Amino acid sequence: MVLTKTVLGLDLGSHSHKAVELRQGFRGLEFVQAHSCPAEPTDPSDGETLPTFLRAHEFSTDNVACALSGQRVANRRLDFPFRDSKKLSQAVPFEIEGNMPFSFEDTIVDWQLVAGERNHGIVATSVAQKQDVSDFLETLEAAGCSPRILEAEGLVLGNLAAVFDLPGIRLLADIGHRKTTVCLCIDGKPAAGRTVPIGGNTITAAIAQDMNIDHDAAERAKCAIGFLGEAESSGGSRAVAAIDRIARELVRSFDSLDPTEGSLMDHPDSQIVLLGGTAQMDGIEGYLETRTGVPTRRLSSPDDPAKSSLLGGCNPVLFGPALALSLRSSSQALTQFNFRQDEFSYRSSYAWLLGPELRPTLVLSLVSLFLAGLAGIVSLQLESSRAMRLEGQMASRYAAIFPDRTVPSHPLAALSLEVASARERANFLGLYGGNLSALDLLTLLSELIPYDLTLKFDEINIDQNVIRIKVAAQNYEAQDRLENVLKSESVFASADVSGSAKRLKDGSVTFGLSIPLNQTKDEI
Repeated sequence: MVLTKTVLGLDLGSHSHKAVELRQGFRGLEFVQAHSCPAEPTDPSDGETLPTFLRAHEFSTDNVACALSGQRVANRRLDFPFRDSKKLSQAVPFEIEGNMPFSFEDTIVDWQLVAGERNHGIVATSVAQKQDVSDFLETLEAAGCSPRILEAEGLVLGNLAAVFDLPGIRLLADIGHRKTTVCLCIDGKPAAGRTVPIGGNTITAAIAQDMNIDHDAAERAKCAIGFLGEAESSGGSRAVAAIDRIARELVRSFDSLDPTEGSLMDHPDSQIVLLGGTAQMDGIEGYLETRTGVPTRRLSSPDDPAKSSLLGGCNPVLFGPALALSLRSSSQALTQFNFRQDEFSYRSSYAWLLGPELRPTLVLSLVSLFLAGLAGIVSLQLESSRAMRLEGQMASRYAAIFPDRTVPSHPLAALSLEVASARERANFLGLYGGNLSALDLLTLLSELIPYDLTLKFDEINIDQNVIRIKVAAQNYEAQDRLENVLKSESVFASADVSGSAKRLKDGSVTFGLSIPLNQTKDEI
């Protein structure tokens, strides 16, 4: 039995791939490894980069979580006057269908209840086209990686709240190479997500135009310390405008993702938390805070050492999204989105049973089965030998008890039949005083009756409790004499000779004689 499982969060970016591998056990989560590599310049999941990356670090691909690009996903927030799950599962597709610009049958819809009260439910929904999901899965499977979970970029970042301290209103902003993905968390719970098509590459292109340099030189300038301040003071209008667009999108995210009637921008505990490669630009957090009016900081390691150890010393700004995906596959997941539905449902492969991690377990299991079978065979032989000895003893006992009979093939069963037969005869005749049977009493009775007392026993009825005899005598004097005779013997002290006395036409009499069989030994 597998007591632990390894989960892998795979963040496929347009500039680089990041992966965080954790191990889920009885004691919780523990860090295994985290690595990154440059992505293909055309498609982040194309070519040989991803399979080479997975093989080079020997990542476990049994429990992988990925995210479909937010640019391929439509996110909406829906309000309903109920929060019952069965009702929502019927109402959400109906509500979504009327707003789709393409056929509803060609889409996959997933949803999650993010807030609500007894008669009110707030639902976050994500819609993706089946063709996009199919293409993404085919690319990953060609790379030797079939994810069990395919999330939607945006809301999945909310899983970071399981490790990082994110109280109040927190807007997680993953500023990537080509896009910015945001997730709104309220009191540590993910509430909504969205993706906007602007990121670090837009800033790089603007720098290249401002400084009239090539793209690579512009990328190096963007990463230079103090560039943002220099660009603002030297009139780098395009670069500053690109960052201002990101600031406006963050403000717009507060407004569009706000599930309340009031503005979250004015909440005293609102904060923007930056992730992604572009978030490492020197001074970007201060610039965005000035432009948005909302306190802004980069994602930093948690104070709790146990939670901080899940990063393994990695930079949380870069590896935060990959960690969020890894947490999605663990017991600490806070989101439930998964586009692997219907024909895209994950099909388990049992090849992992032959993997290096389980080979010792498999060998021990086979050895245990062999030893259990061997123990069973030995136990059967011992029981068979013991049974044969008992049969021999029973045969000897039967021969000793019935020397004139042939020993049967099953002496124990034959002895049981003899005991049952003896018990049946004893029940019929009855035992009296521990050593006198009904026959003994009748014999003793005949010996006590004088020769000159003429009696005739017409009927004799014997059961377990009493002997009943119908007696015919010449006269009542004979009845009295019989009573006196019986009283002279202690074993007949309880006998009754007065039952149903009748005189016949010829002068003779009949009466009943009852001899109890249930006397105690003291009465004898």
